[in-house]
Amino acid sequence: MNTDTVILSTAWINQPELGERPARTLLIGTATLTVSNRFGTLAFDLAAHSTTVTCDQVETMKWLADRLQAPPARLLLWRAGDIVVPSLIAAAETARDAISGARLLRQFDLALTGEVIDVADSYGGSKATSFDAIAHQAGLSFVPMTRADLAEAHRTGCHGAIRDHLAARAKATWRLWLNGLDDATTQIAATTAWDNTAESEVQL
Repeated sequence: MNTDTVILSTAWINQPELGERPARTLLIGTATLTVSNRFGTLAFDLAAHSTTVTCDQVETMKWLADRLQAPPARLLLWRAGDIVVPSLIAAAETARDAISGARLLRQFDLALTGEVIDVADSYGGSKATSFDAIAHQAGLSFVPMTRADLAEAHRTGCHGAIRDHLAARAKATWRLWLNGLDDATTQIAATTAWDNTAESEVQL
């Protein structure tokens, strides 16, 4: 039996109204970690996409829609209800390309038809301390980027920094979920083995 789990992380900027330009939410990056269970053997696929001021912001939405084209059996998010879902809706609604925004929402809605797990629920839900603090408490090697860091990386074209940050968040979210399971020794061992290979590094 094939069971695919997708772990999704996103980054966005809330751009204020400026002159005739309306306020909008820019989806500047996203990462997906797909974990496939093939008859007891785990396989991992890590990918990320980002846009900066010199790019078409819609490209990240198109990329994510393509990644969600095959709805996963399980979708893992961090603070889905009050952060991830509202930010994706806002980005799609304020996109200059309404068709791409609508397609993203359609594919994301399909992804929500499977099992959806908000990993933050095990750590306090919307009242949880920061993701960064929880990841460090769990002993995960996660180096966070602040909102200011993300904005600066977007402004200066640092795709690598944005993608590395999002990939690390996706991997840490997967680890935090495994830590909450009763018996995930096999999955943790497989994840550690994969994490020590070059395949665990997101590519530009």
